[in-house]
Amino acid sequence: MNCLRHFVLPVAVLCFSNSLRAQNDKRVIGDAVITPSEIAEGATVMYLIRFQNVSSDTVYQVIVRDTLDPRMDLATFHMLDSSHPFQIVRDGSNIIRWYFNDISLPDSTTGGPNSVGYVLFTVQPKPFLAPGQTILNRACFTFDQTFSICTNEAIIWTEADAADVGEPGKDRDLRIVPNPNHGQFEVQSTALTTHPDRPAAEWWITDITGKIVWDGHAKDMEEASNQVLLERPSPGLYLLWVKDAKGLQVEEFAILR
Repeated sequence: MNCLRHFVLPVAVLCFSNSLRAQNDKRVIGDAVITPSEIAEGATVMYLIRFQNVSSDTVYQVIVRDTLDPRMDLATFHMLDSSHPFQIVRDGSNIIRWYFNDISLPDSTTGGPNSVGYVLFTVQPKPFLAPGQTILNRACFTFDQTFSICTNEAIIWTEADAADVGEPGKDRDLRIVPNPNHGQFEVQSTALTTHPDRPAAEWWITDITGKIVWDGHAKDMEEASNQVLLERPSPGLYLLWVKDAKGLQVEEFAILR
């Protein structure tokens, strides 16, 4: 669970190295832990599904199939963005299909980043979820009706409201607002207490390949709150890294077209 919420250095390195594999995956953007009160207030879960052509030639049709857990309210499904034009079909009560026709998606060897596509959407959990429950969800892709690939399981945890009180490391959390965004956002510190003796911090932003696209520093973690404007960023997934003497935090965010 810490891999999705608050990273310490060994876990962050593990998660980052995994993201360098073929980009056929599904992940939660933002906090993957949700409480009953947040559900009652209409909280949404944001999913990013990425697909990559790992064949040896260009593909011209990609079908993305996502079977949402029945504890998700399909009536609240809302598309945010996609990499390419698509047609969407809903089958039954909880199945969503995206048809990317005439996509001309190059293979990963020759196309590099252009071999990757994505869909980004939100959906709300149903109100009867109880603390301790988990929701696992994966997507599958069909390329040119010849081969299929399925993703990892993206996980949502439900947690009692009182669990946030006194959580270790809570005073060091960071938030990216808004998330997703178009390259302009604010990095906020959700510190619960002030630590005047907190050491200097380094913070930087990388794309998912590890290339640094922005860097900065601050006298302390509280002063890490700042407006960030990335010049003409490419759409996709990015990582904000904040490092001080107490450890390393990593926050994920998405940039839309």
